[in-house]
Amino acid sequence: MKVNRNKVDQEKEDPHICNAENTGILCLTVKGCRLHHKICHYIFMVYFLVMAVIYPFYAPGGYTRIGEVKYVFFSNVSLITLAAAGTVVLLAALVSRDREWIVKHYRRMSVTDWFAYGYGLAVMVSYLCCDYKETALWGAEGWYMGVMSQLMFVLLYFCFSRYFCRPSIRREATGALSGKCLGLWLAAAAGVFLLGICNRYSFYPIIMEGQTETFISTLGNINWFCGYWSVTAPLGILLYWCSEKRGVRILTGIYSLAAMLSGITQGSNSAYLVFIVLFIALFILSLQGNQKLYRFLELCMIFMAACQTGKLLQCVPGLSYNYWGSQADAGAGITAGLLTGNAATGAFLILLGGYMLLHVLDKHGMFRIERYRGKCFVGMAAAVGLLFTVICLRLIDGRVIYFREVPGTVGQSGYRGLALDEDWGNGRGAAWTCGGDAFRSMGLLHKTVGVGPDCFADYIYDVQELAQRMADSFGSARLTNAHNEWLTVLVNTGVLGLLCYVGIMLTAFVRYLRKTEEQPLLYVFAVTLLAYTAHNMVSFQQVLSTPYLFIVLGAGEGLRRLCRREDGEGSVA
Repeated sequence: MKVNRNKVDQEKEDPHICNAENTGILCLTVKGCRLHHKICHYIFMVYFLVMAVIYPFYAPGGYTRIGEVKYVFFSNVSLITLAAAGTVVLLAALVSRDREWIVKHYRRMSVTDWFAYGYGLAVMVSYLCCDYKETALWGAEGWYMGVMSQLMFVLLYFCFSRYFCRPSIRREATGALSGKCLGLWLAAAAGVFLLGICNRYSFYPIIMEGQTETFISTLGNINWFCGYWSVTAPLGILLYWCSEKRGVRILTGIYSLAAMLSGITQGSNSAYLVFIVLFIALFILSLQGNQKLYRFLELCMIFMAACQTGKLLQCVPGLSYNYWGSQADAGAGITAGLLTGNAATGAFLILLGGYMLLHVLDKHGMFRIERYRGKCFVGMAAAVGLLFTVICLRLIDGRVIYFREVPGTVGQSGYRGLALDEDWGNGRGAAWTCGGDAFRSMGLLHKTVGVGPDCFADYIYDVQELAQRMADSFGSARLTNAHNEWLTVLVNTGVLGLLCYVGIMLTAFVRYLRKTEEQPLLYVFAVTLLAYTAHNMVSFQQVLSTPYLFIVLGAGEGLRRLCRREDGEGSVA
């Protein structure tokens, strides 16, 4: 086959020229392809800004039915955007002279794309096979994680992976992501965090109907707030870690301080899982070199500064921290220690001393973290192994391990620590047990495809034994999910849905890390996925966090596709 080299060279030199193998759509001419791609790019830029800047603050009815209000906003904006982009793509496909554009589209599918397709298919099959059609279609009342939401998540992933990142600006970290758009997203998120901090210290700049201590900012329940925080907080923190520009580090450093203080004070213990995973991941990544290690130590000091800021705010007249939680709650004990004790101050001074010492040693060529990388990995593996052993011993002999011994009955005074019973995690132990038992009680069909999207509660309360156990643990409260995202996905969409969902996360994470040397911004996306997953091991999908997750997934996939193009994998012949 004869190749037009001049055309090939022109397409390689001009990054605006796209083709079916790079965009997934074949258009009539280069000009037409460029036009349709540009139009879709701006459509999703507008959508991104609406979701990033307006959506978090949209709460016209206060906290009353806030889940429903947020869902209506998200679904309407998403459907309008997807319909507009779909119309553009359809017109481009109709005028195409090449009838093989579908084949070429599938030829460029990544492994993450295939898992996303599979998840969308699993959701639809689960809906067709379920017994609760109305709930499966729209989702449980107040949550709305039915088939409509799930399919919109998948479509958002594909659209953002194809149209959000522009080839011409990849060298500037895609401009759209690291520049004005990402800056506006972080600015809006910082506003949400600051409102949450103000509310936690009994100051309410915005009066919301239905205000209680468990509802903060413009997001509602602390678990919903923490879900949003688990996606947005790591973005700025990782951007601080990987940025080489002083101005960016100053702004993201301020953002990191607000994000960390918000995570410490908001009240949900799941934030500490995010902190643990985030700092472990950053430590491992920082073993690449001294400069990255300095950034890691700076973030550790920012965390301690956030704790000290939270402590000082309690000294301001009129301000008082209003959510200490249960005395038997280990997370509340950690929060109390960080906000009232002197541990944060001592840790900050130690970190500062170590930071200055490393600078001196580095200046004289006496320290290179690369030399100690193996020992660091061994030490971390030993620590993780010790923790795993302790948990296994607890599960084997049934003993309760306390972080601190306090006289009295467990659950009334003292920390429960690793007491992994049904009361663990504010009832999460019971929810997990019922979720596991629900899956075991299903027939082969439902084990494969699930009971239907967001139909966890409908099925649980239809089984008399499970319903009684839920009533014993939660009283009149109706539990709509297992407070573990993967377990909930397993019950709702079966083994097929869970495998595809986990496949999306795992393959995206691994593929992003493989291209971080070419595009450091992929570190931000990779660790954000890890933080979200850690948080949702004790939480759930909802309209304030999951849409952002799929936007991050799509943007990361799009950025990686641009890396592949420059490597020559996407060149035209």
